[in-house]
Amino acid sequence: MSARIAHITTMSANPMAIGTMYETLFGLNFDRTPKPTSYGEVLSDGNVMLTLHHRLPGHRLGLDHFGIEVDDLAATLDRIKAANPALGWVERPPNCPYPGVLAHDPSGNIFALYQKGGAGAPTGTAESRPAPANFRRWNSRIDPSGRYVHHYAIRTRRLDECAAFYERVFAFRPIAGKPGDPNRYLSDGRVTLMLIPWHIEDYAGISVTGRGPDHIGFKVEDAAAMRQEIETFSANFSPGQAPLWLLTTINEKTRESQIRAAMIEKSCPVSRYQFTDKDGTFVVIGDKTFAEA
Repeated sequence: MSARIAHITTMSANPMAIGTMYETLFGLNFDRTPKPTSYGEVLSDGNVMLTLHHRLPGHRLGLDHFGIEVDDLAATLDRIKAANPALGWVERPPNCPYPGVLAHDPSGNIFALYQKGGAGAPTGTAESRPAPANFRRWNSRIDPSGRYVHHYAIRTRRLDECAAFYERVFAFRPIAGKPGDPNRYLSDGRVTLMLIPWHIEDYAGISVTGRGPDHIGFKVEDAAAMRQEIETFSANFSPGQAPLWLLTTINEKTRESQIRAAMIEKSCPVSRYQFTDKDGTFVVIGDKTFAEA
């Protein structure tokens, strides 16, 4: 039995502009394989696909779900039922370029499932990753392979139940946190699923957001240098036009952003810097893995 986190999907208001930001800063490559024109953009770090789906009616902008590639889809569905008979799944909608099903964990967090090597399933190899042109123009001396998707974070009220579910169904390997760390970490061997306990008390002073997808984490070769790159990149745009929001400017409009950024920094031990893309997806960067931190 093998499984890996293979894609992360966000709902986007401007997939091309935001995708170009990820291409330029993180060296992700646009996937040029044919897709429905209304779908959006797909990028890859050579292992994980970042799908920027055009926002659909009734959907909020930002993080939506993640995808897991399995070696036997039917057997995986059997394990889901065995783990919790109340859980179910549906076929992916016809506008999706990838086949498979949508399922959920005991806390209702959605994930896609598709079989390894299946027709149309996303593929990627971490070893083969050319530097895209925009990245090379921005940073000609850096190897983009040092910048990749490191983790996907979810806030949940059912922390232990969800951790046990992902370990049992997908054989994700638990990683121990530091003493006193309340999170759960489950690795597929390269990418970590990070489960954070959700408490309404954490939202004092800001608007309360629901449980579910929280942020994407990138590992980079030097987090301090990467922070400077991000801030320099943002400064190239006129005010309000950059495809990302920095959370370091303190004013009346960003007070809640400051508190929210501090929440993520406190809950994520590898975080060295946080920002959001213009769709509101929180992004964390760090230069250590959870095991190293």
